Amino acid sequence: MDDDPDIVELVSLKLRASGHEVTIAGSGEAARDVLAARGDIELAVVDHMMPGMTGVDLVRALRAEGSTLRILMLTARSQERDLENGFTAGVDDYMTKPFSPRELAARVTAILARP
Repeated sequence: MDDDPDIVELVSLKLRASGHEVTIAGSGEAARDVLAARGDIELAVVDHMMPGMTGVDLVRALRAEGSTLRILMLTARSQERDLENGFTAGVDDYMTKPFSPRELAARVTAILARP
């Protein structure tokens, strides 16, 4: 979930090259719709700053509904309070932009390997 087409393209390309299926959502609301419609999504890569519903708002809503979806927040927000807000909301991991696509793929693989 990201509203920047360049980030979406980079993340999608790297994750597909690593063997993952990728579904794209350009807003928090669109991500909620996708997640509600598809029960086979194992992990969401979520940007913090999104139009409408922020990534943190999305995570809070999902956790309030009891979702155990694995979530990696990928964002330009790098202040300590931003990380704290992300983890308090319920993310499983947090990466800041700019980022290494290889590190992103490694973190996604590690998160998915957890029981």
